[in-house]
Amino acid sequence: MKQKFEIWLRAARPFSLTASIIPVTIGAIFAGKESNFQFIYYLLSLLAAVLLQASVNMLNDYDDFTNKVDTKESGSSSGVIFENLLTPEELSKGGHLVLASGCILGLFLSFQKGFFILIIGAIGALSGYFYTGKPLMLKYRGLGAPLVFIIFGPLMTLGGYFVQIQKISTSVLLLSIPVGLLTTAILHANDIRDIFNDKKAGIKTISIIIGRTNSCYIYYFLISLSYISVLAMIYYGITPIWSLLCLVTLPKALKNINKLRISNESNSELAALDQETAKLQGHFGIILIISMIFSYI
Repeated sequence: MKQKFEIWLRAARPFSLTASIIPVTIGAIFAGKESNFQFIYYLLSLLAAVLLQASVNMLNDYDDFTNKVDTKESGSSSGVIFENLLTPEELSKGGHLVLASGCILGLFLSFQKGFFILIIGAIGALSGYFYTGKPLMLKYRGLGAPLVFIIFGPLMTLGGYFVQIQKISTSVLLLSIPVGLLTTAILHANDIRDIFNDKKAGIKTISIIIGRTNSCYIYYFLISLSYISVLAMIYYGITPIWSLLCLVTLPKALKNINKLRISNESNSELAALDQETAKLQGHFGIILIISMIFSYI
């Protein structure tokens, strides 16, 4: 039983789940300065977001396998299919079950907290399903990066905020930008690494469309703008001065940028860049959350 759980956990790609945990938490914490923090509803909204992302990860693995985008050599999936830990059918059924669980939870939250949650949930669920699912297969058409920014930036941050306070805020929308950019950088790092294999599979990502050199520039831009946006929000009073602590993650960011800068066409040098970027996003987001909590004490 324990071994099976660990296999399914691996399929969910736990290293990436900060992509949903951080924005929902930021939105909820920001609402805390305007109303009483509703911890139970925070947990429910967090669980719904994590289930959505986990299901997308599983279904993406299945779709990439069936469409021959991922191979044993590419090393870009969780590996549970290629290592015969789960069959493709098991992974597909599991992904759909997790997605359905997240949708049910989203429906409950929308019933409790308002129609806006239903809209956000529906956009998130449909975008997640059609990320690589037929007939839209949005990632394969070069729409993966903007979709990830929208879902794991504004959508989840506003969702976490709205569940707490039942209104929307321009400040929360701005607050979603740095974390959304870093989350997009996770996917973009993955796409840069996989340019060769994705070309062989006949799909299009932004990295394939604009080329490797320009893709590297976009990665640098996503990382840099994350820090610039936080500094701007501190200046305009949207985030507290404590948020300057996010700068302690800058050496990690520069290390990732330099790794990409000195890499060649071989994807082996960038095998872990997506995971390293996920760590950066997690550390950055946690510090941003802590800085906000400090300002309310």
